[in-house]
Amino acid sequence: MQNAGPRLLIVGGGPFQLDIIDRARALGCVTLVVDGRADAPGLPRADVAGVVDIIDGPAVVDFARQHGAQAVVSAASDAALTGVAAVVEALGLPGVGPETVARCHDKLVAAEAVRAAGLAAPHTVAAATGDPAQVGGFPLVVKPSSAAGGRGVSLVTQAAQMTAAVDRAAQYGPKVLLQTFVSGESVGVEAFFRGGALVEAFVLSDQYARPFVSPIGHALPSPLAAPTRAAVVRAVGEFAGALGLTDGGANFDLRVVDGQPVLIELNPRLGGGAITQLIRLAFGADASGAAIACALGRSPGPHLLRRHMQPAASRLLVAQGRGPLRVDEDQIERLRRVPGVAVLTLDVRQGEPAPLAVDEWSVLGSCLVTGETAAAAIARAKAVAAAISSAVQVMA
Repeated sequence: MQNAGPRLLIVGGGPFQLDIIDRARALGCVTLVVDGRADAPGLPRADVAGVVDIIDGPAVVDFARQHGAQAVVSAASDAALTGVAAVVEALGLPGVGPETVARCHDKLVAAEAVRAAGLAAPHTVAAATGDPAQVGGFPLVVKPSSAAGGRGVSLVTQAAQMTAAVDRAAQYGPKVLLQTFVSGESVGVEAFFRGGALVEAFVLSDQYARPFVSPIGHALPSPLAAPTRAAVVRAVGEFAGALGLTDGGANFDLRVVDGQPVLIELNPRLGGGAITQLIRLAFGADASGAAIACALGRSPGPHLLRRHMQPAASRLLVAQGRGPLRVDEDQIERLRRVPGVAVLTLDVRQGEPAPLAVDEWSVLGSCLVTGETAAAAIARAKAVAAAISSAVQVMA
């Protein structure tokens, strides 16, 4: 039976949008879901589904009008924000508008806006007109101006690597950037705003597994000392103000250097990498529900109450290489029964390539685990990832 509540348009029906689709239905919304792929897993879960190019703003607006959308949201997709912002502007709905999306998407514009506000961001220049000396020399970061999920990003330690790094970034657009490498502690924040005020912020620790360039995992609670956590939360509100973000959920990528938070990126939507589910597991808070409330013009606060504290970690499961996969289903089922493994989600099929990829990496899925401490949970998530690397392999 179809719900009778507000008609909520969810832009994107991929694996990372399934949680917000399910929560919207559970909260009584009529779910209108669009995705550019007819086989997107979120479409069958929708009350009304449409195959629409989510970066085609006018097409998304047409769908919204045709089906009477009263609110619009997405999660874990920068590409979807083009459609979200177009609907916000055209229908006069709560949410992030085109100017804010454009400012956050362009990493050069974002860095300049933050620095102009007197806040900390790495020095960033266009590769076409800049040189390594302008950003402090090596090591430095080469990245596309607007790609997401670490796509096209390289850490360059010597001049001989520059050409390959620029070529790699240029696969995602003509504007390539050079950026100062910031070596502080990597910290993620999932934050929620209403009317320009910060309502709540969840400070996460980040884990890496080189050579994968983005955080491969997150954990709660954060190990940062209380004064540093407070500085991070305060800075998140200031960074959002500098970029014009006033409403909704947002994902922040920070470095903490000598106690000072430095903004690497701000994405005005819920984060990926199972962060939403991690917050629910660790604190009992509902990030998807909060994002939906913001889209409906309501306070997200009631959804963000911390009801318990369970140390937990999430980890993205990846395999280096692209191509058909060899999948050991029995080993995967054994892993699901390991104590402390709360959720193990894999989007893989025998003999087929993974549907999601980041550069040369196949994205297999994610896991959520618990532990007596955050450090123990991180170790357990790492062990699950190691086991998955033998259970799911890219065929030569």
